[in-house]
Amino acid sequence: MDFIKKGLTSFDLKLLALIFMTFDHIQQMLIGIIPIPFWFGIIGRISAPIFIFMVAEGMYHTRNRMKYMSRLYIASIGMALLNNLANTYFPMPNGGMIINNIFATMFLITFFIHFGEKTIVAFKEHKLGQGLLNLLAILTPILASFIVLMSMETLPLWVLRIVLVAIPLPLLVEGGILWIALGIGFYLCHNNKKHMGLFYTVFCIITFYLTTGMIFSVDNLFYINYQWLMILALPFLLLYNGQKGKGMRSFFYIYYPAHLYILLGVAYLINGFK
Repeated sequence: MDFIKKGLTSFDLKLLALIFMTFDHIQQMLIGIIPIPFWFGIIGRISAPIFIFMVAEGMYHTRNRMKYMSRLYIASIGMALLNNLANTYFPMPNGGMIINNIFATMFLITFFIHFGEKTIVAFKEHKLGQGLLNLLAILTPILASFIVLMSMETLPLWVLRIVLVAIPLPLLVEGGILWIALGIGFYLCHNNKKHMGLFYTVFCIITFYLTTGMIFSVDNLFYINYQWLMILALPFLLLYNGQKGKGMRSFFYIYYPAHLYILLGVAYLINGFK
């Protein structure tokens, strides 16, 4: 087919990921209110790996890394604030909570890539002081994660909320350490589809082992612990042609929070008529 020969641009991949993500979030927001097909969640597993892949690629192609990282950080704060407002004043009718904030995960991926490279370069150039400072920057959010986790029962709620909004923590962001590692792995496999395909396959096997409990039942593998089906993203990743395609960067930043809160409104509307 023609699109296989041409491949998929960055815009194409993001648009596909956005569509898959929307199916996933329809299930998240409306399950328990109306019947939702189980496959909505399955195809939703495709979205996050594609978005994470594009963030890793973005670190190669951006003209200004700090601006790129700052944009993701600001988006993560905005998303966290909106989630707090929504969960406080408009709790999900099905009893869940909106904790989605892929921006925070993406920021940490770029953060560790940036300072990881700076650390390696500094030590190679025998700039010990600079290398140690960069290493400290890497360790700070990791150590902060443990401190916050150990202090959760003693910290005042308002302090905890401020910390969780202002500081993306590797152990607490969406996807946690695994998704951060996925982003770094994609970055290291840049421009080598064989290495990327092998890395991603191994990553999905590890995910399968960690999430399924190695219980090989249909219910467990396809209805309960189906995160391993993120392997379905691999064909799309392999079709990436390295080209940017159309712009519309702002659209993706706006759509992510907007569609969640629109779905929240739809959930309230449907629930009100039941």
